Amino acid sequence: MREHLKILWMNWRDIRHPLAGGAEVYTHEVAKRLAARGHEVVLATSRPNGLPPREEIDGYTVIRRGGRLTVYPAARKTYMELKRSGWRPDVVIDEINTVPFMTPLYAEEPIVVLIHQLCRDCWSRVVGPLQPLAWRVEKQLHRPYITAARRGRLHAVITVSETTRADLLELGYPEDKIHIIMNGLDWAEYGDCLSGAEKNTSHVVYMGRIAPYKLLEELLHAWRLVEDRHPEARLTIAGRPEPRYLLRLLALTQRLGLRRVEYRLNIPEDEKKQLLSRAGLLVYTSKREGWGIGLIEAAACRTPAVAYDVPGLRDAARYLEGVRLVPPHSPERLAKAIMEVISDPEAASSMAERAHLNARRLSWDATARRFEQVLIRAEDSA
Repeated sequence: MREHLKILWMNWRDIRHPLAGGAEVYTHEVAKRLAARGHEVVLATSRPNGLPPREEIDGYTVIRRGGRLTVYPAARKTYMELKRSGWRPDVVIDEINTVPFMTPLYAEEPIVVLIHQLCRDCWSRVVGPLQPLAWRVEKQLHRPYITAARRGRLHAVITVSETTRADLLELGYPEDKIHIIMNGLDWAEYGDCLSGAEKNTSHVVYMGRIAPYKLLEELLHAWRLVEDRHPEARLTIAGRPEPRYLLRLLALTQRLGLRRVEYRLNIPEDEKKQLLSRAGLLVYTSKREGWGIGLIEAAACRTPAVAYDVPGLRDAARYLEGVRLVPPHSPERLAKAIMEVISDPEAASSMAERAHLNARRLSWDATARRFEQVLIRAEDSA
């Protein structure tokens, strides 16, 4: 068993990518902790405009090549070039965000797969009525991995929730290969999020990627009902936007005649914490999530949350216990839940306190330690 590993990690985006989301936060927080523990981590990822081809971030190396689709063959090329140069990984991490890197077809070293969620029903937001076909294709892309897992070449599959674990078992992954390692939180960063903050109970926020599968148009339809009955309430939608989807949301905001909706784009971490700390409610309307890290961040700031009862968010809500779940695709029921929470500050505070106490059990340090153990066992069993 090696004390320190050489780890090649493949992911479609890195933490500095303009569209980085929760998966990239997970990758970054684990990778920098692995590097701090003496492991050599190289992340092969895509290169958006404005970012250098190679960069050191918090102790690990980022090599950027290719775009949204070409990142996959580019990562294979990076793997080959690193080995030719004399740098051979002890383990390869293949992080699958719908499209896999197909490492079982060429990687000789132990493979560990990281899957936050399957796209599955999210395809309906991308290809509409072709969703069943897209889901069949997605399942087929996993066949080489399932075969490699059964033959012992793929040593572990890491996921973040019980829901995704069930999806992976349904696909055919061996049960003994699957490890649930949940998201964490950096309490050194969030320990002061309540410092000097005064809650505005009528201020509702969404915080995360502004992308089609987040179903923010449903939040806007719900907000029209909230505005009609609560003239003091205001909504802030904050995050990293997909430009076309943002334009659709802005047009819908205008068409619905919404007067108290604010968009805050690409905000820094300090501003994000301040916004969460002062908000009276966080709302999450995603179609599906791997976990929903925003719920943990809200809990850290003792901000209550309302979320759709969907895979990922359901897992996080059950763990935190202080999140109110509502059926998806019903703006009326979503609006009712929002109004009930902002109208009852005492109940909202009780929700938030329960979630905060449970969130205290989560940390990126613990996540990274469990992740490291899986990697070490994978290398040791090769």
